[in-house]
This record gives sequence, structure tokens and C-alpha cells, in this order.
Amino acid sequence: MEEYRCIDFGKVDIRNMMAMNEAIHRCDEGNTLFFWAPTKSIILGYFQKAEVELDLTQCEEYTIVRRTSGGGIAFSDDLDRQINYGVVGTIDEDKFPLDIVESYQQICGILIDTLKEYGLNAAFRPINDVTVDNKKISGNAMTRRDGKTLQHGTLLLDFDIKEMLRISNIPKEKIMDKQIKSIEQGMTWMDKELGRKEDMETVKRKIRKNFEKRFDVNLVDSDPSKKEEAMARELLPKYQSDEWTYKR
Repeated sequence: MEEYRCIDFGKVDIRNMMAMNEAIHRCDEGNTLFFWAPTKSIILGYFQKAEVELDLTQCEEYTIVRRTSGGGIAFSDDLDRQINYGVVGTIDEDKFPLDIVESYQQICGILIDTLKEYGLNAAFRPINDVTVDNKKISGNAMTRRDGKTLQHGTLLLDFDIKEMLRISNIPKEKIMDKQIKSIEQGMTWMDKELGRKEDMETVKRKIRKNFEKRFDVNLVDSDPSKKEEAMARELLPKYQSDEWTYKR
């Protein structure tokens, strides 16, 4: 059976992690599933503008960084109840399809399989969301280069909608109970759906098992290679720079 790497970075500074995301994608070290737990942070999609998306006066406690993939903001509060994952794989017509939506659906299927194990009505919503009863529980983003895809995203176990609205660039008079209720109706998280606080490590183990089953591979616990670590160090100044984060 083919072997893929599995790396768990634990809790890390988000700028270091975005540098490592790019390094794993650019280095040819094999197909990889990896996890990390973000510090309190806001990750901008590649094409977004911070001043448009965020009320920057309310973001002093957050580390803001830009990623290489498109899509919308990834917001990490201080609840520590999000599972962040990344997958790097060689594009083919089997495991990682050339078609973007099919590729999203394949990788997001790992999360869907996991949520279904908990009895939740999970589904894929094109182009890149996972839902439970049509409420978003996972956002995902992708970028490609040199025949390899990088998809990363988050699975919400809990989420602070009021805090997300507080730092968003929404006129404050609109952030009322009605607005919060409207957003709550379109989002959900595992703790809310299950009515209990599920152990995060247990969920990660299920994701890993479902990855192996879906891709018919064996995941081997690994660390990043020396090549990846060296490239991540070289890339880090970019992710620490205001030019990368704010000047696009």
C-alpha cells in the first residue's frame, strides 16, 4: 500500500505555518496530510484586501497574514476549537483530479466521512464548503503549482460569531441580534450539532482514518524535511512583512 506522510505541527504562530504550507507545497517530498492549531489570527485569501474585509482598529489582538490560496478570511478565535488541515498531492485523475471542483469534493470528502460517523447530515457544497443540514461547518481553499495541489481548510468544533463580526468591516449599527441570528442560521459547528464538546484529538484521528480509507494509502507519522524547514525559514520574512499582508 502506498505511504503518505502525516505531520501534526501542534499549536503554531500562523505566519510560520503559512510559510510551512508554501514550503510543503513547493518541495517535492511526497503527498502529505498535515494538521496545525492556529494562534489567535486572521488569514486573508490571496486576492483580498485587509482594509476592505476587516475593521483594523479592532484587530490589535490578532496576527494577520495572507495565504497563497484564494477564497475568504479564515478567522481563528481564542476558543481553540478548530481543526486546521492541509493536503498536498500530485494532480492526477485518480486521487487528486485536475478538475477543481472534483478535487475539492474528493478532499472535502474526508471531512464529510468523518462528520457522518457522528451521525451528522454532512454534504459538499460547491465549490469549496462542507455543510451540515446546509449550514457551513468547513471552509476550504486551494492553490496549485508545478503539478501539485495544496488544499487547506478548517473544521469548526466551536466558533465565536460575535467576535468575528466585531473585527469584520461591517457597520457597527448592523451588528445587532438580527444580523447575528442571520449568520448563525448559515453556519454551524460540531459542538452545537452534537450537543456536547467532542474531543479534538479523537476527531483528528477519525479524519486521519478516513483519509487512509478514501485515498487507499497508509499515513506515516513524519516531520517536515530539512529541505522544507529551510525553505520555510527563507519564506518567513515574506509572511512577517506588511508588504505581503497589506499591499496587494
